[in-house]
Amino acid sequence: MFMGHYAPAIWLGRDEKNGAPIKLWQAFLAVQMIDIVFFVLVGFGFEGTLISNGDPIFNIPWSHSLFSSLLLSGLAGLGFKLWKKLSGWRAFWVVSGLVFSHWILDFIVHRPDLPLFPGADEVYGLGVWNFPWLAYFLEVGLLFFGFVYWVSHTKPLQLQYRIAPWVLFVLMGGIQFMIVTMPGLQVQNGTFDPTSQPQGVFLSVSGLMTFFALAGTIGWIEAGRVLKTD
Repeated sequence: MFMGHYAPAIWLGRDEKNGAPIKLWQAFLAVQMIDIVFFVLVGFGFEGTLISNGDPIFNIPWSHSLFSSLLLSGLAGLGFKLWKKLSGWRAFWVVSGLVFSHWILDFIVHRPDLPLFPGADEVYGLGVWNFPWLAYFLEVGLLFFGFVYWVSHTKPLQLQYRIAPWVLFVLMGGIQFMIVTMPGLQVQNGTFDPTSQPQGVFLSVSGLMTFFALAGTIGWIEAGRVLKTD
């Protein structure tokens, strides 16, 4: 999953000054923590993408195994709790849950490439990405309802903050189509060219830039919207 990961962030990430333990921009980074680790490892050549029987899959034993995901979730929750000393254990569980939601959603859409632990022979994934349009509407649908929930619980301080969430949603839907859906359609019709896919340092840098740009953008929008009190 790609943009669909942000749905739990939008549902759970609420401004901490209004009683929630984590800001939305922080939640945006939490749900992608596992992929952030992946892109860092890609840059150093430890993980990457592969072609198996003509299908693109990922070599992700260190970042995306079930064991690694549970470990990263716990470490992220503990790190946030130590950073925000007054946030309490609720923050630990919220952050840990957001991080681990990544593995659960990946299990639904990934072609089998998720091991239970690094080095395990068996890999798992339900493979919804084999049905590109179904996967697209699943991910964008989750994202849409997340945005609807957040917008309905907040109000903009100025006009641009009323429009900006939906501009961001459309942008994220476009990124989803270009990065995930289009290659899936190409796999279906036999025109997929693995050499055209980004690899190595370029893949690493572009992925990390995307995640931090989205977090920065939602942080700007978040600053211009406040929770409704009625």
